[in-house]
Amino acid sequence: MDERILKDEALVLRWYPVTDTSRVVVWFTRHAGKVSTLIKGSQRPKSWVLGQYDLFYTCELLFYALARDELHHFKECSPLKRRRGLRSNWRGCAAASHITDLLQRVTPPRAQNERLFDLTAAVLDVYARGETAPLPLFWYELHLLRELGLAPDLGTEDPVKPVFAYEEGRIISASQRHQGQSSPVTPGALALMRRLLREDRPDALTRLRALPEQVHEITRHLEHFAAWHLDHAPASRRLALEIMLR
Repeated sequence: MDERILKDEALVLRWYPVTDTSRVVVWFTRHAGKVSTLIKGSQRPKSWVLGQYDLFYTCELLFYALARDELHHFKECSPLKRRRGLRSNWRGCAAASHITDLLQRVTPPRAQNERLFDLTAAVLDVYARGETAPLPLFWYELHLLRELGLAPDLGTEDPVKPVFAYEEGRIISASQRHQGQSSPVTPGALALMRRLLREDRPDALTRLRALPEQVHEITRHLEHFAAWHLDHAPASRRLALEIMLR
């Protein structure tokens, strides 16, 4: 036998149909990392699986882990946290959509990262409770980069006329600037990004407010930095921030 039954906490990242009645669901689990399961007959009118999972849910998942395949066999699941607030908070839902899309894109199958599971669940909880500002989203992006070993070096001292050098992944002074991709960073935006990296949980950010120009600046810096180091800039990010900043 090259399969075994695993039980794990799992976040629903996305799903897509394979037939009229069956779906593939992509999960991020606490102990097994990202896994995909085929749920046969899940869309039949009388299927017992209806309502047991949906986007942004945390579920208890049982699946047959196939050693030689990336598509595993689903056994059962039950919801642990539905995050119903995301069904009415459309700005929060936009943020949650980008968060789960980003996690799905940057993590390889079966790469365990319990810390990343906790970070994602925590920020989804914040938006499910009614948050509409983009700071928790920026917090998540910075901490995800840290977990991937790609966090920018924002330094501890302010150089003369600081510049964010995207290729080098650090803050430099204007005199060190060369032909690589870089952009001036204002002291206020730099201090805010440092604060985001210092915070362990996004709950502490709910009372923190940023000026609109700081939000737009951080949006631009993180977009350029992630595009360089993650080699892509998902459309979900631009759409989410467009919706949140209306």
